[in-house]
Amino acid sequence: MKNKEKATVYHVAKLAGVSPSTVSRFLNRTTFVSNSKRLRIESAIKSTGYKPKFGMQQDDNRRSMTIGAIIQHPDSPYTCTIVNDLEKTLIKKGYSLIMASGHWQRKLCTHALEYLIKSNVDGIIIITGSLDTEVILNTSQKMPIVTVGYDVKGDNICSLNLDNVMGGYIATRHLLQLGHQNIAHIKGITGQPDTLARFEGYKKAHAEFDLKINPKLLKQGDFSMDVGYEKTIELIDANIYFSAIFAANDLTAYGAIKALTDRGLRVPEDVSVIGFDDLPTSKYFTPALTTLRQPIEEIGTLCAYSIHNSVVNGDYKAKMPPIDLVVRQSTMSRFNTDN
Repeated sequence: MKNKEKATVYHVAKLAGVSPSTVSRFLNRTTFVSNSKRLRIESAIKSTGYKPKFGMQQDDNRRSMTIGAIIQHPDSPYTCTIVNDLEKTLIKKGYSLIMASGHWQRKLCTHALEYLIKSNVDGIIIITGSLDTEVILNTSQKMPIVTVGYDVKGDNICSLNLDNVMGGYIATRHLLQLGHQNIAHIKGITGQPDTLARFEGYKKAHAEFDLKINPKLLKQGDFSMDVGYEKTIELIDANIYFSAIFAANDLTAYGAIKALTDRGLRVPEDVSVIGFDDLPTSKYFTPALTTLRQPIEEIGTLCAYSIHNSVVNGDYKAKMPPIDLVVRQSTMSRFNTDN
């Protein structure tokens, strides 16, 4: 740049290696700019001698000290546990939590996201749901995002993912190793990432044991007890033999066990049932539920630390703990039985 040429936002952007709009967002303090970009922009401003028409303020002065969270079912034990730990950790960090529900519907999830953006939160945590990837990416241009159950990659996004394929594989393999070869699977919500991944694990285990999947043993659920009950009744009434059920989550498993019991079938003597989540109530269920343990108590805390680090430092590094098989009384071996 020539010495007599007055520095502009474009000169700053070029030197900082960012877009002019990023420089404007930084100067206006209206949206989030990562710490690394902030440092480059500040250095470029000093080097070019650029004089903004307004005073630059510290990021903290413009923060609302609130974090938004999109959840699906407020009354779900899974959600309640996550939110409880999330809020406790955020309060210790000086932040308040604003929640909005999506109820697994794309339109409602989008509405919830728009509501949180208008609420001027400093960052948003999206706990599962049905949002489009493009919508999440666009929102991350305005503020940091932490997601659970999405695999979205972006500069201002931290995606916390469990290995649901491995979880579905472990659950199904557990049943196969017990001698079950006719394993029904009640899926989660249609098209939801966790649903698809757990079904992939189910298929992977069957392939490993060189077993074909009977499509009549597959039922589309929605992660609820009511539909878990309904789909199990459908399986029983279809008169198709099955000796085990892999339910997409613990709530579905609860419904399945209730349906089996109502129809005079014993769990696990007649039909073994395995869930996915390890809700706090699962070990007290009758029979105590065999399930895949998600680190539910850790997810909320991890989300809180991740969003806080994102807002303050632009640091998005985080890793979810592994999934564990928890064997209880709802599954048993088919070896040495009459079936």
